[in-house]
Amino acid sequence: MAKFEELSKYKNTIMLKLLESQNICKALFYNETNFLNKDDIEDTSILVYDNIYPHFFVPNVDDTAKTYLSIHFKRFRPISNVFKQGLIFISIFTHKSLFKTDYGVTRVDFLLNKIDEIMNKQRGFGLGKLELYEMDEFSVNNSYSGAYLSYKPVDFN
Repeated sequence: MAKFEELSKYKNTIMLKLLESQNICKALFYNETNFLNKDDIEDTSILVYDNIYPHFFVPNVDDTAKTYLSIHFKRFRPISNVFKQGLIFISIFTHKSLFKTDYGVTRVDFLLNKIDEIMNKQRGFGLGKLELYEMDEFSVNNSYSGAYLSYKPVDFN
């Protein structure tokens, strides 16, 4: 397998794992503050390239208000001809009108928590165990802001 094909496979694995969580899918799909009370999303693949992007993504401010996830890799380099060092970034951003939820946290904070439950200290992504490296907030434009999580692969045994 080519090195970059391997990274694409890892990214797809992460995306599929996130799509398995109805809580994450509902927070992305439904704009209402009580999104957890809404119907399950039967075909979560509808979120791909609509709410979840397997690359760095910036929404157009003229688009309908939505919540997005963007999965991208940075600073990967090969060690012994295999990618083992680098950072996995998951950016979470939402329209300013969608931050409020009925759950005592913002929509972005809700998603940060649910994503970290799936990613941090976990295996099964092809990259060894993942460890939270960093979290920070950011502003995309005047209408969208959010936060990102970055994970570092460790412990390849």
